Amino acid sequence: MLWRSRRLITLIKSLAVLAVLLLGSVVGSIPAYSGIAASSADVVSLEQYMKMIREGNHELLSAARSVEAAYYAARASVAPQRPTGSLSASASYVTDQQTNDSHNRNALIYSTSAALSQRFDISGKYGLDERQQILYYETRRADFDAAVNSLLAAAEGSYWSAVLARENVELQRDVLRQRRENHRVTEEKYNRQLVPRLDIVRSDAQVVAAESLVTEAEALYNNLLYVMFVLTGGRPVVPAAPLVIPTLGGVTNAEDGLERALRCRPDVRSAKLALERSEVVAKLAAKGLTPTLTGTIQWTPWSDPYNAATPQKNQLGANLTINIPVFDGGAARYNKRSTAALAEAADETLRAVLTKTAADLATAFNDWQKASVLEQDKKRQIERSDEELRITELMYNEGIGAQIDLINAQTDNQQVRTDYLVAVKDMYAALVSIRMAMGDYAPEEPQ
Repeated sequence: MLWRSRRLITLIKSLAVLAVLLLGSVVGSIPAYSGIAASSADVVSLEQYMKMIREGNHELLSAARSVEAAYYAARASVAPQRPTGSLSASASYVTDQQTNDSHNRNALIYSTSAALSQRFDISGKYGLDERQQILYYETRRADFDAAVNSLLAAAEGSYWSAVLARENVELQRDVLRQRRENHRVTEEKYNRQLVPRLDIVRSDAQVVAAESLVTEAEALYNNLLYVMFVLTGGRPVVPAAPLVIPTLGGVTNAEDGLERALRCRPDVRSAKLALERSEVVAKLAAKGLTPTLTGTIQWTPWSDPYNAATPQKNQLGANLTINIPVFDGGAARYNKRSTAALAEAADETLRAVLTKTAADLATAFNDWQKASVLEQDKKRQIERSDEELRITELMYNEGIGAQIDLINAQTDNQQVRTDYLVAVKDMYAALVSIRMAMGDYAPEEPQ
């Protein structure tokens, strides 16, 4: 029967491993010390914990810097559309230069000039290019928001998993206390020759098994604290929140949740932006073989001799250059086809994201409903099991009950209490999934 009592431990272990994988972290990267000691760890509420992650998680800070870099890259990419200015100076030394009087002499020739250039948009490409760069940046920011949404959802999941792991430790310690007390009673009965040696062996085995489960529960709780340690960027924390039954609140069905998700979920926004950008890029590619016009104004304030540069000393020159492409080896034609295909791909991606959003919400609400029903069912089972265990212990202590009946009652009680924690954990997991599916963890963006 022991395998049944390990279900909660196995589920918590799986969630801990999943959280570590989502972070892309390994235990070896965590500074070595034995456990998250209460004396050195901050006891934090959920709100404090989430704030610490927003401000200190290294992956989150790295992603934020990448978005910042994308902003400056977008601004740099449109710089050629703006006027550019330059200053230049040149000097040369010529030996044996023949002059007008037919004498050869060495000469130093130098000049300085200032130029201002501007590329004129005569085909409408600049506006499209600037728009697609802005959309690229907005897409990167939406992707960052989606990463925040996923990370903070995993963070809240780890927080409540740690709370439940802590409760599981207390549960297993309570079971161990019961087993030790029963072993003490059995030893007294054995010393009075009221029970056979087999009862001592059985009760001792129950104590050893309970001790093992306590050790496992404590180790898993510490592992989840290490997950929280990584998420906060290296700050040891322990959860302060008591175990309470979560309530749904707010949106109560998948239909209303889908409407909210379409407004707030960042991966939906990212897919919409990507589709819009692909359409702009397709229009930009259609202008591949278009002429370009460049204007330049240049002034030479200083030169020796006066005609050593063009324009000459103290002269101002201006020119316009138009470039009309005739043939580009088919690049424009194939770029149009490529961007058209990418626009179709972006449209399909958006459809896939919308479908996944609806499925995520439906699944999360179904999981919530199932977990809510199981929580109520397991609560009633605990009440009956506690009463059965109380009566069975009383009968055994009075010598009118069999030890095997007591062991069975203890095992069933342990199992139903464990199942209750599993049901509560599933409620928290479903609630986090609902919030993540609606994009509640993402930063608020202007609509």
